[in-house]
Formats: sequence, C-alpha cells, structure tokens
Amino acid sequence: EGSSPHLLCTLDCTFIAMRRCPQLRLARAFAASAKPGAGRTYGLGALCGVGLGGCGFGLALGQWDAQLRLRQLPACGRVCCEDLTAAQKALPEKLRAIVGKQHVAENVIETGTMVGQGHALLVARPGTLKEAQEVLKACVEADVAVYPQGAKTGITGGSVPRDGGDRPSVVINMKRLEKILPIGEGQQVLCFAGAGIFSVQEALKAVSRDSHSVLGSIFLNPSVAAGVAFGSGGTQIHKGPAFTERALFLRVGKDGTVELVNTLGLKPQDDVLSFLEEAKALSASDVDPACRRSGSWPKYRQQLCQLDAKVSRYNADTTGEDCCRSEGKVLILATIHDTFPLPKESKTVWISCKDFATAQLMKEKVALASAECLPKQLEYLSRAQFDCCDQGGRVLVKLIEMVGMMNLGTLWNFKLKFESLPIPFANLIADKMLWYLNPIFPESLPKQIMKQGKEFDHHLIMEMTEFGGGELRRLEEALQKQMAKLPEGQAQLYECKEDWEKSRVMLFRFAVQPSIRTLTVGKGKQGLIIDYALPKNHKGILELPDDFPVEMRCLCSHFGCNVYHESMMLSTGVDVHEVHDRVAKLIEAAGGKVPAEHGHGTEYEAPSDTKQRWQRIDPRNVMNPGVGGSSSLRNYA
Repeated sequence: EGSSPHLLCTLDCTFIAMRRCPQLRLARAFAASAKPGAGRTYGLGALCGVGLGGCGFGLALGQWDAQLRLRQLPACGRVCCEDLTAAQKALPEKLRAIVGKQHVAENVIETGTMVGQGHALLVARPGTLKEAQEVLKACVEADVAVYPQGAKTGITGGSVPRDGGDRPSVVINMKRLEKILPIGEGQQVLCFAGAGIFSVQEALKAVSRDSHSVLGSIFLNPSVAAGVAFGSGGTQIHKGPAFTERALFLRVGKDGTVELVNTLGLKPQDDVLSFLEEAKALSASDVDPACRRSGSWPKYRQQLCQLDAKVSRYNADTTGEDCCRSEGKVLILATIHDTFPLPKESKTVWISCKDFATAQLMKEKVALASAECLPKQLEYLSRAQFDCCDQGGRVLVKLIEMVGMMNLGTLWNFKLKFESLPIPFANLIADKMLWYLNPIFPESLPKQIMKQGKEFDHHLIMEMTEFGGGELRRLEEALQKQMAKLPEGQAQLYECKEDWEKSRVMLFRFAVQPSIRTLTVGKGKQGLIIDYALPKNHKGILELPDDFPVEMRCLCSHFGCNVYHESMMLSTGVDVHEVHDRVAKLIEAAGGKVPAEHGHGTEYEAPSDTKQRWQRIDPRNVMNPGVGGSSSLRNYA
C-alpha cells in the first residue's frame, strides 16, 4: 500500500518488490475493499501472504493481524503530511539549518511505550538550549502542533502525537540536552531537560549525594524534565514526587511569541542560555541569595505521616510554577533540584504477609511511625503481581544485569521502533519472544523469597537506611517488635545479606509494568494499567464488584504513599475503555485521585481546573494538544 516502491520482509525472510508483482496488486485490491480503518494492516497481511504462498492465506493472516492490532494499539487516523501550507513545507529545511540534517527525521510514526501511536511531520532533536528555543519559534511560525518529548518512557501516551487534529505534528525530542551540574558541594543540582534520572544518580555519587527521583522505570533513564512535567512520583518515600519551582522553560503566548521564563534562582545573567551552555560548574556564589523557591516538595515526609483523608500526590494538582505538571504545555529547558544525603548503611528486607491488614500494620506501626525516621522505600506486591513478574520479567531482569541500566535504553528504543513498523504482528513479536524465552531463564529472586512468594499473598519490600541519627536501629527495633506481636505464621521476613540479592529484589520490582505486557501478549489477552492514589487513611485494597470482567488483577504500590499501579488482564471481548472508566469512578468514590503520577496523556480525562490551567499556560493550544481529553484543535476550538 502506497505509491513509492519499497521492500517488505515476509515471515520467511523473502523480499518482495511491490510494483513488479501482479499478485500484490490483487492483494491491494482486496485490501481496498476491506472495512475502513483496517486497510493498512489487512493489505500488508495480504502482501506478506503472497510471499508465503498465496493471497487467500494472506488475507486471512491480514484479518487476524488487524484484529490483534485493534486489541493492542489504537488505530491511526489521517496521514500527517497532506495539504501542507508553504510555511509547513519549508519547515524541514528550516529545522535542519538549526539543529543539523542528521537530527531531523521526516514523516515518522511515533509509538508510545504502552499506548499511543501517531504521525509526526518531523522529529527534531536540538543539541543546545538556543537550538531548542529556535526550533520552537520556527514551529510556532509554521502553525504546527508541538509535542515535547524526553526518553519516551511514559505509559499514558503523553509525548506521542495524536492524529485527528487540524495541524501537522512536530516532535521536539530533548534527549541530546543532557548536561548535569551539581551546585557548590552538591546540595542542589541543575539538569538540562534531557538528562536521565539514572545519569543524575550516577553523577551525584562524585559529590556523595543522592538524586531527587528514583522511578520503577529508572533502567530506561527517563528524563528529568518529563518527571517535572508529568509529576512523576517514585519509590523513595522520603523525597516526594519530582517537583521543583526552579526552572527555565519556554511558553507560547496569545500572540504567538515564544517567551523564556526563568525561575531558576541563579544570579541574573544577560544571556542565561549561553551562560548555562558554557558553564563547566556552578558554585554557591552563582545562586541568588534572595531566591525562596523550593527545589523539592515542601514538608513531604511530614504530610505523609499524617494519615488523613487526603492523598499524598496526584497529577491534577495545580500547585507550583507553570512547568510543574504542565504535561507538555511548556517546553522545559532546565531545572534545579534538591539532592539528598547518601545513606551510610542500608538493609533491605522482604516481608511476606498472610493478609493485607498485616501489611497495612507494618506500614503504620513501622514505616510511617515517625517523619524523622522513614525507610528509604516501602513497596507492595500482591501475589498475582509476584507471579506476573516471575512469568513475564525474568528476561528483563537478566538483560539489565548483563548490559547495565545505562545501555538498556537502546534495546528498548529498538523494540519500540520495531513495534511501530507496518508489518504483520510487529507489535506482538517482541513480547511473544520474551514470553517463550521466560521459562528458560532462571528465577530472578533468591530461593527463600521465591518460596515465600508462593506461600503468601501480600509482600513488602522495605529498604531501611542510616544517615547518622540512629534511623536504621530504630526501624529495625520497631520491625522486630511488630513481628513479635504477630501470630505464628502470619508473616515471614527475609533480610537480603548479599549485594546481588538486594539488586535482584529491586530489579524484580522494576519489571512490574513491562512484565504485564509480556504476560498479556503471551496469553493472547488484553491488558490495562491504571495509576491512582488512595487517601492516606484508606486501609484496604480498592474493592471491585463481583461481576467485574477481570481475569487477573495485579497490584503493586508505592505503599508508603498509598499510590497504586494496578494491572489487569482482560479477555479479548471486553471493552477496555469501559473497564478503565468504571475503575476510575470506583477510585474517586473511595476518595482517591486518578492518575497519581503517570500523567493524563491519552488515557485519563483531566478535571476542569487542570484544563483551565493548561489553557492559561498555552492559550493557542500549540503544545501537546489533546492531552488529558482537551481539544486537539487550534485555540481549543
């Protein structure tokens, strides 16, 4: 399908030249008569079938592929590059002149990590702050929709173009902007937009400090700016969500001018962009002493220990500067974050509980008993989630160990590119392979933890740390005291003595969301991931009706913050969006908020006050149009 000649690799690795084969023209004719929306995959299935032995089989294969694609990914709408204005036709050359020919790609199909797929007229990758500014100005002048993008690790489609708008889309990918500058002795750090959170963590070790954010997806090195834009939370309960009021960002005004907003809190500079580009280091003398803006969420740990009816964090919170939870409505260039001391000692324990009430008791009486003595992290896994990670995550855990966190992103990006190819089953092949390979690989966790995982239904991972104030001793004593009060067999504790044991436990936890996709694809089912925060005084698991159409319900949680990531396996006949909406209503009825930290993207409708804030920040609807159920059209028409 398409006017230009190109090659297709069929399942038997045969290459077919489209224009030269009459059978292919016949396949295209059959595809043209297919139902609307299925033409592309149906036709390609037929083309593939010719290489395998005839159009009859190809049409059946194509129909199957079309059905599977509808199950896994939203259908694409119009092609992005029709009916361009003169300014839009000139935009590719203009952007090449700004960032270099090798950093501009044309007519790209962008695919999200879990959901989202759309066409981009261009993808531009600026390499300096000024280049980013000039790219945005050129895009505004050409009247295109702009989608800021980091590492593209989000799971709600928040940085992927949406088809169906009234303008072509341009993606501005910020990953080349990766400078990291600790300030003074490292109590704060300045990060360019594309710096990855794992890279920041590694860079701060040189000044004996810990980074502001650790996410479950840290092995993919998500960008710092995306964390601020989407209000990401993370596993480390004493730090709070990714939040700062100190930022440098670009905003498009009502008249189409691109405004540079500087709240970094550094001493005034004639040209702040050049100053930051040229800076090799930043000292305390570079900071404006009059700055009172916060580089982290104020008093988060104190709020966390107040077990009231409020939630700890949520994406629709409008607190802070315009960059905070802006979800792509501004283009963030750089941010400053508070850092944290590295622990002098740490212990990781795996606590398996017979019931959820026991796990809740551990949280209230041990982990959150004192704001001055919090564990570094407290994570929860249900039995179903434990089984999901074991059945779908062994390959991922081993890969991270083999290639290292810094190198896994390249493999992940290759997987996403492959899944976006318009060939049959492209969006399923990788996860099918992972599913079949999984049982060949050894179990990821130590034998004792695997044994507990199969005997108990509720599991906690707690990392206790020492910072010099006796925190570790106090937490251990509180834990031992609580364990001693429990009936025999009610809970079982395993302390990870070896470094490899601690590492495997954390990697197992990080495999939660990739493993549910592998599991659902492997079993030929549909999958749904929903992210929410329950009130801090909510003591149970969210209750679902008995007739709820869920085949497998996997729960993991940043338990100290009462933030849940729930994965559901659904049969192929179930309406996923209807289930999603029903669960969201149940969460809100329980006093919760949805989403909590993954961003609204294309999966969640933002509340009216959040939409109004976005309209104030981006009055022309140039930036990330359509996010959170907002209008995709110019000026929010």
